[in-house]
Amino acid sequence: MGARMRIGKWGRSLAVRIPKAIAQRWGVSEGSGIEMKLRGDQVILCKPAYKLTDLLAGVTAENLHPEQDVGDSRGREQW
Repeated sequence: MGARMRIGKWGRSLAVRIPKAIAQRWGVSEGSGIEMKLRGDQVILCKPAYKLTDLLAGVTAENLHPEQDVGDSRGREQW
């Protein structure tokens, strides 16, 4: 799926709109994080690849929540 579009202006930056059909198929919406890569004369937009080690590096004593009681085990759950 492709689309031709024009570059617009957003504040002091330039912007390209992502058509709704492409955004829905790609699974992104307003506020979604994406990566932009430049390969030769192509600009490639990608969903960011998250690494567990990077995510865990952001855990601090201030943003770590305590254990949650979710009730008694059910079925063959073991705690």
